[in-house]
Amino acid sequence: MNKKVFLNNLKKELKYYKKINSEEIIYYYDEMIQDAVDEGEDENQFIKNLGSIDTIIANIVKDEDFVRDVKTSNTKSLGNIVNGTVRVISFICYYFALFIMTIVFGSIFISGLGMILQSGIYLIFDNLTSTDQWILFGVIIMGLGISIIGFSLMTNIFKTTKSFRLFIIRKTKEIYRKKR
Repeated sequence: MNKKVFLNNLKKELKYYKKINSEEIIYYYDEMIQDAVDEGEDENQFIKNLGSIDTIIANIVKDEDFVRDVKTSNTKSLGNIVNGTVRVISFICYYFALFIMTIVFGSIFISGLGMILQSGIYLIFDNLTSTDQWILFGVIIMGLGISIIGFSLMTNIFKTTKSFRLFIIRKTKEIYRKKR
């Protein structure tokens, strides 16, 4: 089994465990396998020596220290990225994507607030028929829903930034390694 298949299978199995940050585990094993290959070991044999995915997941679930060690290892790994160019490129990609998502989700939130505000002003200051009032009330409810969606998306960005950052760095390193 090669690294890509192994990591995909591991990721598929980890999705059933909500308490485990699968992106950190995937990053950890990706780094471990790549380090072994860089040191001259056979990729398929190294993966075979890791054991079955079921065994790995059972060990992860049982051993809380392992998960803590993975987080520590990933933090150290992020600080010791092989090349400064990879670090710069990955952080540019990360902050650019974070900036774009914040703008998009923020604009969704603000659009919902705008719908509420504008419809509320029309309801209060215009002499409207009851049908128009009901329509504006519906628009206010839609604006509230859109604002809630935008707000929840924005808060979700900030909850998942570390996983997203690991993903960006891992993909940047993969691209960099392929070019070498």
